[in-house]
Amino acid sequence: MVFGDTVAIALMGARNLTKDEYAANHPAGRIGKSLIFKVKDVMKKQDELPVCRGGDLIMDQLVELTSKGCGCLLVIDEEYHLIGTFTDGDLRRTLKASGEGIFKLSGGDVQQGWKVPGKRSHMLMLWPKKRLVNPRTIGPDAMAVEAMKKMESPPSPVQFLPVINHQNIVIGIVTLHGLVSAGL
Repeated sequence: MVFGDTVAIALMGARNLTKDEYAANHPAGRIGKSLIFKVKDVMKKQDELPVCRGGDLIMDQLVELTSKGCGCLLVIDEEYHLIGTFTDGDLRRTLKASGEGIFKLSGGDVQQGWKVPGKRSHMLMLWPKKRLVNPRTIGPDAMAVEAMKKMESPPSPVQFLPVINHQNIVIGIVTLHGLVSAGL
């Protein structure tokens, strides 16, 4: 495969093909896909989105969390503005910390920090505040390969990126699995 890519790049140079011309002639190959696929081409949309409101009880959202196959919930407000994310890892940490108290917690409680019911002074923050204020996102017109790079970037890799428009409204989600399935 590496040999084929090397030959393709050499031929591009010899024939003075631009990347766009190469992608148009070879859209099914890995190089072609990385040059033409945009986030909007590979993202999940509308009914496929794992969304919840900040006031929804975590226990009521378990089906949403597990059925959409994204490993997360996108926490939104009434206008679909992204507030934050709640991952299956956050669920495990919340369950470990709260025990039976999880039955009374909402996504908003978890995001803002909360007192574990039955324990007086214990405060839990599941993620740094900056993740809430500025979760990692991407726009629909970004290249899909850029989404993959953003997912793999420091401080830690992620399995998904919420897709938002210029008004911070959630319009989709792109997953690492979706990108790999698309051939990127």
